[in-house]
Amino acid sequence: MTAGSLSGEVMVSFYAAASCLAPAITRPTVPFGVRVPPERANAPVIRQQRRAYYGRTAVIGACCIILVVLLRDHGSWWLSRIILLAEIVADLGCFLIARNRIAAVKHAERWYAGHRQVVATDTSWRTDPPRFPVRWLIPALTVIAATILIGAFRYPHLPARVTVGGHLVPKSVISVFAIVAAQLYVTAMWTGIMQIVYRSRPDIEAADAAGSTRRYRRFLAACTRAVLTLLALVDLTLLLAALRTWQVYRSSGIGSALPVLPFAVGLLVLAAVSFRVGQGGSRLPGGHGGHGGDGPAAGTDRDDDRFWKAGLIYVNRDDPALLVGSRFGVGWTFNLANPTAWLVIAAIVAVPAGLIAISAAIGM
Repeated sequence: MTAGSLSGEVMVSFYAAASCLAPAITRPTVPFGVRVPPERANAPVIRQQRRAYYGRTAVIGACCIILVVLLRDHGSWWLSRIILLAEIVADLGCFLIARNRIAAVKHAERWYAGHRQVVATDTSWRTDPPRFPVRWLIPALTVIAATILIGAFRYPHLPARVTVGGHLVPKSVISVFAIVAAQLYVTAMWTGIMQIVYRSRPDIEAADAAGSTRRYRRFLAACTRAVLTLLALVDLTLLLAALRTWQVYRSSGIGSALPVLPFAVGLLVLAAVSFRVGQGGSRLPGGHGGHGGDGPAAGTDRDDDRFWKAGLIYVNRDDPALLVGSRFGVGWTFNLANPTAWLVIAAIVAVPAGLIAISAAIGM
């Protein structure tokens, strides 16, 4: 067993569980990416498609997990990545089946007929914005600092050629400290994304504007702490991999998979927090989008399905938002009609592409 094969098994298993449970943590008023009025959240077609989706994704996930375990010792590290890609495509097909069937019934029965559609906003988001929990970055920065110090201490004692990515390459600052660059990239990227999220508008339900705003604040705080915890554990995984490369310790057999353990724990923490809070805080105490006792409901959330391609991709030229809450599971997605979003995506892609180009240039 290698760290590469085990990380593949972890990702396949994590995605299987996350995909299967996604409907349970999605807002009840956007089942499978279809906006519905609150009173239709438990319509028969939604219950039927949710049960069918659970069954299909459970079977797909079980098959993929069994396959990646059986093929652990019969292929390269990338074999598990191919299985993961196949799993993603299959689960996407299950999602689209459920979405299309719910959307068809919604339009046929005219679920929004007679509803007053409104968009709720919260002015306190600018006057009293939530504070980014900077102190939760300390563990990740501490791990990075430890990696740099250990690397600087070990550098003079390393042989002329070191093992990086399974290949022997000449010792250099770039080859030895490539893992530090990876730590800095992952930490900076996700911290930056979460900073953008904090400056984005909250997901507010028109039927319970005040209550949903309170829940969203709690949701945002919990998810940010979980993401920053995951970052620290990812950096720890990279540190453990670096220590082996720098010959601080040696391992064989199942011990060679030790670096993957912190990463797996981080994913479990993130999954547990996501399941507890739900998208936008929909699983937190205070209801699921119904009237929360803070005054009469202003109306029903606007039917904005036309801006969501396949229920997953947000494209709205009239919306200045850079990031918006996703429609399925827990998280956020870019508004692809915003040019700034493409600049951010390009920056996210350009940095690792540049690192790969530099690595290729020096023979890593």
